[in-house]
Amino acid sequence: MNRSQVLLIEPDGLVRSTVASVCRELRLVTLHEVTSVAQGEKWARSGTGHGLLLSLAEGEASLGFLTRLRAGELRLPADLPVAVMARAGDVALVSRLKELDVRRLLLQPFRLRDVIVTLEHLCATQEVVSA
Repeated sequence: MNRSQVLLIEPDGLVRSTVASVCRELRLVTLHEVTSVAQGEKWARSGTGHGLLLSLAEGEASLGFLTRLRAGELRLPADLPVAVMARAGDVALVSRLKELDVRRLLLQPFRLRDVIVTLEHLCATQEVVSA
């Protein structure tokens, strides 16, 4: 069985490696890891995927990437299931994320179980859409 492909954009090496390790150990998804929005954008112009786990650590650059995705400017589907990770979230950010059809906001620090459930949900949603 082919596992779902998920792009992880996360500059924090510890968070990135922990999420990747859990995904490998549980055989949850095939994770493509990049450290910046610029690298993620490069990958998204040539790669394929079933989901996106995006850190908002790069602020407007992260939201700009998501806006370009939703506008259909990348090879990835414009309706790709997306979850984001952030250190904090105010009403304005939550409103913007809703406008960009973000499925889940994970506030850091988060439990790994929350990431696992989020990835399972993103991929399950995509599989239903693809079927």
